[in-house]
Amino acid sequence: MTRFWIAAAGLMLTPLPAAASAQEGEKFDCVVASVPAGTKDLIGAAMAGAGDEASRDALFKELATITDRCVARHAIADERKGDYFDYSLARISREWLAVDIANLDLAPGVVDRALDFGPAGTNPDLSSEMSEEQIMKIVQAYIEAGVDIEKIDGAVWEKVGAYAAATSIYWNKRKLLAF
Repeated sequence: MTRFWIAAAGLMLTPLPAAASAQEGEKFDCVVASVPAGTKDLIGAAMAGAGDEASRDALFKELATITDRCVARHAIADERKGDYFDYSLARISREWLAVDIANLDLAPGVVDRALDFGPAGTNPDLSSEMSEEQIMKIVQAYIEAGVDIEKIDGAVWEKVGAYAAATSIYWNKRKLLAF
């Protein structure tokens, strides 16, 4: 117990790096924390193909307004504004799709491992299209995880693909936003 309190005291005395890290977290979290839950659901569903073009445009305009407020609040450089918007959109979509596909009994972590997504991953760029090889890596990873892929509906696979694309954009834009 004494070791815990000593370690905790050491953490509380840690100067600027922890404070800077918290500020970085605030920058990364600002848009996501500012978007109402219902709007996040609509954005996630839109990125999975729901809604029409007009409703998606309205959602993106609302997200752009929130992004602009966060850019101003955190003094994010104008040249990073597009990356910040893309990061925020990808993060909201990724989080929504992760829950959605998990509710369909497909673990999103399988995709993350199959395509090497993460802070130290290769994070392949899927912003335009997935290759046949990347698709097969995901399918094989689910087979190895014990999923009967023959029972997976095409619409579910589209959500898995949307999750992979959102995750790719999320990690690649996050790296560009080295605050």
